[in-house]
Amino acid sequence: MRRALSTILLSCLLVTSASGCKTTVQAATEAPALGSDATIVAKKNKTGTYAVSIEVLNLAPASRLDPGAATFVVWFVAKDAPAVRAGELAYDEGDRLGRLEATSPNGQFHVLITLEKEASPASPNGKGILDVPITAR
Repeated sequence: MRRALSTILLSCLLVTSASGCKTTVQAATEAPALGSDATIVAKKNKTGTYAVSIEVLNLAPASRLDPGAATFVVWFVAKDAPAVRAGELAYDEGDRLGRLEATSPNGQFHVLITLEKEASPASPNGKGILDVPITAR
């Protein structure tokens, strides 16, 4: 009996270790993008930084949510620091899907997505549709 229990515990430990440590956060977007769902995955990589994958489903086009907007921009906001532009969501209007792969030097930060007139603003200016805290393992 002890041997079987030990084998099961060891198997569980190996499966957990093999899958790696990653943090997955799911969140609903805010007005004006109600009805969209975001999945954010953060995983520490070999260099000590964090690979961050963002996917937003059922997302209406930026110009439909705000007539002055042309795109969605993702920002990482660490504690007591200004927002850093992570990139522009790659948006597929047919699939209503936005995606971005980015890197953060911080394990604790907020992911902020804003509607913007241009893809490379210096700071967040448009309406925010998502603001989610991330604490990566």
